Order: sequence, then structure tokens, then C-alpha cells
Amino acid sequence: MNEIQKYTQDHQVDAIVLAAVVQATGKLNGYPVHVHRCSEGNHPWYCSSPYCEDVNVNPVLSCQNHGGKPTIQRGMEPWRGGNR
Repeated sequence: MNEIQKYTQDHQVDAIVLAAVVQATGKLNGYPVHVHRCSEGNHPWYCSSPYCEDVNVNPVLSCQNHGGKPTIQRGMEPWRGGNR
């Protein structure tokens, strides 16, 4: 028999919705996405930066919630004057 799973915390629901959208579309905020694994929390996190190193070679990268640096996004490149 299937049990009903209740999610009471907003971040749990947000994470489930985000994962469903990324899996269905392959995009995050309209851009192609890839997945890193956080070195601190050991959880996957989605990244839409076109400037990441090859994720297959170096799949572990700390997320911002666990002290990682923000990734560079299109239009916010430091060499073009964008703030990180």
C-alpha cells in the first residue's frame, strides 16, 4: 500500500518542483543545466553557468549554501563588468 508523503517545509517542496522542472526541460531559468555534487552536503545541485569546468572530470563543487562561490552567469561575467 502506498503511503502519502507530507512535505511541510517550503524548501523541500521547492527542491522537488525544481528537480521536476529541470528533469522535464533540461533547463534552469531558460538556460541548459548541468548537475554538480556538493562536497559539504553531499547533495546534487543544478547549475546553469556556461563557464564551469567539465563536470564529468570534476563533479564535486560546494554549493553556495555550503560555502561555495557563486557561479558565473551569462551577462554577469566579471571581465565584462558584471558583479559576482
